[in-house]
This record gives sequence, structure tokens and C-alpha cells, in this order.
Amino acid sequence: MTVRPDYALSRARYTPFLFTVVGSERSDAENSGEDIIVLTALARLGIDPWEEAARLAVLPRLEAAQSLAATFINLPDTRWAQGDATGAARRIVDTLPPLSHRPPPPLGSGLFLTWRFWAAAGVLALVALNYMVNRA
Repeated sequence: MTVRPDYALSRARYTPFLFTVVGSERSDAENSGEDIIVLTALARLGIDPWEEAARLAVLPRLEAAQSLAATFINLPDTRWAQGDATGAARRIVDTLPPLSHRPPPPLGSGLFLTWRFWAAAGVLALVALNYMVNRA
């Protein structure tokens, strides 16, 4: 069974980022005083949270923080000063996975589909064939 990319474990590495509290709703908002997490903030703006997390994760941290701060400024039912949004964004961007980590391969790809497997199988076949020829 193939796991849909939406549910793949490679997205779990963004969990600390997506569930970090951004701030609270204004007191005159419908859900006054409730905490807003990154996932909620991005979804309210019509941005796919996992795609945005993946996009920000490959950017330099300062650039990612600036981009995220610009996003926070547009968030409805909140009030942000530019400095507040930038400070929060810098703190939140630090929860993204480090750049050195490559995402794991999709769960649908198997061992038999990789070129490394077939290269190793070919080398082993040549070694076995050489052994049999020299033994005869």
C-alpha cells in the first residue's frame, strides 16, 4: 500500500515548527485571547502549511524569518508591529529542521527501484560469473 504524500513521515519533521504558538487573537476577535499556531495562521491565509514549511526550511534563516514575518503581518484578527512580527518569526524559524538534513525518500519507493541495488546486483553477478569461469 502506498502512503499518500500528505501523510508521509517526511512531513513530521515540520511538526515543531507548525505547532509553535505565533501569538494570540485580538480581544475583539471571535476567538478572543486564543493562541494561534503557525499551522492555523498559514491555513487562515490560504497557504499550505507543509509546503510553506518545506519552502522556508531550505532558505537561509534570516530570509525565512523575513518571509514569515511578512506573512504574519497579513494575518487577520491580529495586530502586529513589524518588529514584533520579525522577532516572532525569528524565534519560530529556529524550530525548522536544519538545512543539512535531507528529507527521507518517499515511502512508495522500494529497494528494488533504486539504481544502487541494480548496480550492486550487476557487480555480484559479474563476480560470480568470473568465479565460475575461473574454477572450470
